[in-house]
Amino acid sequence: MLVTNSELLELSIKIEREGQRFYAELAKHVDDPKVQEFLKLMVKEEAAHEIHFKKMLETDKDFGWDSNEDLKKLIEESFQTDIFPPLEETLNQLPRFEGIEKAFDFAIEAEKVAVEFYRILGDACSDIEIKTNMVLLEKAEIEHCNVVETLKKRVLENLS
Repeated sequence: MLVTNSELLELSIKIEREGQRFYAELAKHVDDPKVQEFLKLMVKEEAAHEIHFKKMLETDKDFGWDSNEDLKKLIEESFQTDIFPPLEETLNQLPRFEGIEKAFDFAIEAEKVAVEFYRILGDACSDIEIKTNMVLLEKAEIEHCNVVETLKKRVLENLS
């Protein structure tokens, strides 16, 4: 399986776009105004990442990703389906408490996959500027993961 640089950038854009949609929908199902505010901030951060990847896609540079076996393996294992599940489906199938908890669990796992994806992109990149940007994105996704874990605890404490 050959994965081109543009396909990897398109996948990065998809990750960030799905994150925006997921966090925006999750904010509608949370009663706590502070948690809603943080989730809306997550939407903005994911949108900023999407813009970053779109600009990279426009450069048409060769980043050296197309021959990396770790990237191919991660894509085959983690990105064959949508990264974030349909939120309405998750919440409608379960009682409110379990549905919200499961939604946050999905978000945490998706952030962890994004961290790994950007780490591998950074490691495989031959361009020092892009490598630096990937490290920054990896750190941002780690922070997102930490924020979502904190939000999950707060929401579940308020529901119980």
